[in-house]
Amino acid sequence: MMRPIARLLAAFTLAVAPVGLASDQHDPGILVPMDRDTLRGELSSSEGRVVLVNLWATWCTPCLREIPDLLALEAELPASDFRLLAISMDDAYSEGWVTEFKGKHFPTLVSFINAELDMDTLVSVIDPVWNETLPTSYIFNREGEVVKKVQGKKPIAFFREQLVAAGL
Repeated sequence: MMRPIARLLAAFTLAVAPVGLASDQHDPGILVPMDRDTLRGELSSSEGRVVLVNLWATWCTPCLREIPDLLALEAELPASDFRLLAISMDDAYSEGWVTEFKGKHFPTLVSFINAELDMDTLVSVIDPVWNETLPTSYIFNREGEVVKKVQGKKPIAFFREQLVAAGL
């Protein structure tokens, strides 16, 4: 049985808790496991915005050089119009190490980590013929359709152009 103070504290917490937070407001200190269903849900909840899905890994030097540009875009664009959906393709068993690495190098990056047995299983939700090149980004228009596939590191100006072309 709950003590009266605990009940009061629980009621207060529920009363002041934020209501209707967007699903992309995850804690950047936590890597959220991403399976096929989670990816579908995140994409569905992002419809109405231009979305950039970025596949990256700690061992991918071009990925690590691209992330600061993507974070700059995320900071300059309104969250109501744009979403950066970063997914680490490192093995799920290395989640602790990837969390530590991301915390040191990209502490503000909200990222998921692939929870499927292989990379293709997850990415096939977006691209059934993905060739496992990293970094790979997919740009979705406001209707939730992939309008651009980008492989390899590209400059921030390139991403700006592509996001505008996608309806930003």
